[in-house]
Amino acid sequence: MTTIPRKRNVRSQAISAATYCYRLTLVRRGIVLLLLSVTMLVQATSSAAQLVGEEKSLGQAFDVQVKPFLKKYCERCHNLEKRTSGIRVDHLNSALEDGHLKTWAGVRMQIETEAMPPEEERQPSTLERQQMTEWITRTLSVARARPAPKNGGARRLTVAQYRNTLRELLLLEDDLTDVLPPDAVSRDGFVNNQETLALSPLLVEAYLAIAEKALDRCIVDPKSRPVIQYFRVDLGTAINPAPCPDRLILGANSLLLDNRDFVVTEPKLSKPFDFEPFVMQTKYRFIEGYAGNDTVRGWREYDSIYHAVFACMRGSVGYPKGFAYNVVPQGLLLRPSITNDETFEGDSTYGPKANFKISLRELPDDGRFRVTVTAAKYDDGLLLDRGAPPQPVRADAVVGQDLKKPQTVTIKEAGIYQVDVYPERGTVVESEGRPATSPPRGTVPNITLMLGERQFAARWQQPAFLAVRLPVGELAVQSQQTGLARFDRIVLTPLAADTELAKRFTAFEQRSPRLGVHMGLRRDCGSTLNQVGAAQTVGDSTLARFVFEGAIRNFPSPDVEKDNVNYLAGIREIGVRSESTDGRDIPRLLIRSVEFEGPFYDAWPPASHRNIFIDAEHKDDPHAHARQIIREFAARAFRRPITTQEESSLAAVFDTAFKSGASFQDSVKDALQVVLTSPQFLFLIENSSTSEAEPLDEYELASKLSYFLWNGPPDRETLKRAAAGTLRTGLDAEVARLIEDPRFARFASEFTGQWLALDKFQVLEPDRGRFPKLTRDTRGQLRQEPAQFVQHLIRNNLPLRNLIASDFIVANEVVASYYDLGDRTESGLGFVAIPHGRPELGGVFGQAAILAGLSDGRESNPVKRGAWLARRIIAEPPDDPPPNVPALKEETKKLSLRERLERHRNQRGCAQCHAKIDPWGVPFEEFDAGGRLKRDPVDARSTLPDRTEVAGVNDLRRYLAEDRIDQVAFSVLKHLVTYATGRTLSHNELELLKREGVKLKSNGYRMQDMVRYVVNSPMFLEK
Repeated sequence: MTTIPRKRNVRSQAISAATYCYRLTLVRRGIVLLLLSVTMLVQATSSAAQLVGEEKSLGQAFDVQVKPFLKKYCERCHNLEKRTSGIRVDHLNSALEDGHLKTWAGVRMQIETEAMPPEEERQPSTLERQQMTEWITRTLSVARARPAPKNGGARRLTVAQYRNTLRELLLLEDDLTDVLPPDAVSRDGFVNNQETLALSPLLVEAYLAIAEKALDRCIVDPKSRPVIQYFRVDLGTAINPAPCPDRLILGANSLLLDNRDFVVTEPKLSKPFDFEPFVMQTKYRFIEGYAGNDTVRGWREYDSIYHAVFACMRGSVGYPKGFAYNVVPQGLLLRPSITNDETFEGDSTYGPKANFKISLRELPDDGRFRVTVTAAKYDDGLLLDRGAPPQPVRADAVVGQDLKKPQTVTIKEAGIYQVDVYPERGTVVESEGRPATSPPRGTVPNITLMLGERQFAARWQQPAFLAVRLPVGELAVQSQQTGLARFDRIVLTPLAADTELAKRFTAFEQRSPRLGVHMGLRRDCGSTLNQVGAAQTVGDSTLARFVFEGAIRNFPSPDVEKDNVNYLAGIREIGVRSESTDGRDIPRLLIRSVEFEGPFYDAWPPASHRNIFIDAEHKDDPHAHARQIIREFAARAFRRPITTQEESSLAAVFDTAFKSGASFQDSVKDALQVVLTSPQFLFLIENSSTSEAEPLDEYELASKLSYFLWNGPPDRETLKRAAAGTLRTGLDAEVARLIEDPRFARFASEFTGQWLALDKFQVLEPDRGRFPKLTRDTRGQLRQEPAQFVQHLIRNNLPLRNLIASDFIVANEVVASYYDLGDRTESGLGFVAIPHGRPELGGVFGQAAILAGLSDGRESNPVKRGAWLARRIIAEPPDDPPPNVPALKEETKKLSLRERLERHRNQRGCAQCHAKIDPWGVPFEEFDAGGRLKRDPVDARSTLPDRTEVAGVNDLRRYLAEDRIDQVAFSVLKHLVTYATGRTLSHNELELLKREGVKLKSNGYRMQDMVRYVVNSPMFLEK
């Protein structure tokens, strides 16, 4: 098992070529048999035979009446070449294909209303129109009566499902699926459609490689001693008794902390098992180094751990109020890390402000790791904004003189005080005998004010400096400053609780910093870091330990050639931040120490190994022991008990390897690799014996339910109910349990992202000049809003109308701030429901991730937004655009939106499609390309396809939430069923949803009820 560079514990014996070929042959043979079983034809039933007779009669009528009619009156304009208005009829036949039924319904409407053929064309007789409408009506009736063929089914796990399944089966956090190609997107917008989940030989080879790597990382030699790296970085003013005498430089703008203020140690680690401590290298020899921005070449030798581990503050320079960081005796103080896009054109390439990182040369290659940060919320003061006035002279004020030396003042009454700091007379520009409220031109003095053990540092701008809470008693006061100014008087004035500043300070001190840990690599001009888990709230002023864990392979790694002699090559980084949210003042975060341990093991052998090599009755009998291990593992992998034939086939793989001289563990591993590359693991399989609808067996239902609501495998509880035969009878209770589980968030993310096409926002490059608030980190938070919103609606079983118009949003501080609602929540980065009180917000129509994603990053796009609403919200998709639509001429760019749309619609072949798109999109012109309400009013009036007139988005919301709520419900049900079953629904199933789904209307189409309806429907329960 790979652990630490330079000290690897790798399985020595490779898989033999014969075993590999055997395994690959078995996998391919299984896939072929699987596909044959799924596609095998069965004999039709008598009821199906009746339908066949009806279809034959319709086919004869088609040849005699319908085809000549189409050829005579329609095909001249609606053929493959012309496709007028995007419609062609020359390919229609009597086969009653699902894909043609919508076109047939449209043809019937055009004939019945005499809208077609156009007036200038030859017209059919009344009898011809009647015969056509009757034939189409019979055709649609037969199509609705036709049962959907079942024959079971099989669909490959998506990349996300495969990743989640590997992780839960093997207890392996490493993500090894980055080599897999992304899944294709179906016409319905989902990636789990069985028709698009292809399986190629190259993909099978990738599965084999992933399985081998995964098992290598799970299986260890229990008799070996693992190598564990453990080190600690302590921080504080002059904490290091023996700082490195070398001048440490880590490239341009390295911003290293003074080595006197941090110390690196490798303490002895206590574990309940034997292990080998990893000792970091200290002796280095480099031929290329750096001095500032200059490259220095020539061999240099170093011998210090401080050339292996650095404490670095490299990030964007400056800070809007105070300093980004300060070193104090208790540790390192951090203000919130204000983020930026880290681009050359933007603020900086080096990272956020207040960007503390531990840079180091050696970390494990893979395995779990643990970062422990000892931190506290600092007992902080609120720096006052520029322009704040000093307090007038009062008798109850506490005054300190001569700040050049330490002194003590007495605080007689505990409470909130405003601290005003005055410079010596003559050291700054004066006005009418009083010090000016701004520093002298050309000098900006820094001041560090010490009140007791607390420090407050900033650039001095004015006497009004700080609001702070002080206890009763003696208070030591001292200051340090730079620049020309010298400060000799401090005034501490008590504030009444009802003053505005006291209220601001009370709100400030009640807020808590959020501690985040990041892992990655150092670049020449910045860092590439990913967050480790979720940020944690630090709400107490007492030091506490905060633990963050992850799999090191899942984070960016500086892979360089061995023995690279560049001083900066291969630097890893551990970032520790006070996470920024909405820009409000927040107490500083105190970091006392940072510890790293990796690979991290609770026990040896680790849980991933014990999970495979279970305790067994026949440990002395290798073959019996192996069979028990294989049987148990395969049952969990296949998500059902394995058959006798499957067990024998897998045991034969073990026997072949073991007889050839492989070790017991390696032989078991060979059999398990076959399990992990078998169709039973890679596919969701529903076996069927006839073409008639059959109920899913309990285990098939368990998997289908779990991959629907968790996007991952069923847990032991679900499988236990399947084994007992009680899963189907207790389905509603099981659905409720799965929805309440944290894993339901995977459904919310996957389903919502695919249904609402959030991938468009993912790749959006907004105009930074027009939309400066759409920073990279803000976009990341906004991307989560729709999924969090849908999850909230389902978990709380709220009515569907909230999807269109709600009086709340689901947001964290970052998202709320983007909508100018930052003062409505104290949730940090956690998403909560927030009343908005704004007409343009609420529901998915006001969410920036959707609206901005349906733009080009500069201007709004009503066509994209209209097509999105038609497809995703009301399930009335427009036809595909005809080929070779001409572009608008250059001069139309000067026209208004309405004029440009009118020009486009008037082009031949465009009008009919745009009549189903543009009316839905025009109301969204109230929102800009950043997803926010435009400052200037716009004409967003629109006449919808059913001739309803709306004045803007709010009118559209009302119309959909009231007049068309049944269609919205049908759309949600359609997308839920399509995602849940992993296939495109037939015409009959869609008609069933329309008829049966309205039964949920009496209770308001509640969202969790809709999920339960899907799970209890024949489309889900039958195969």
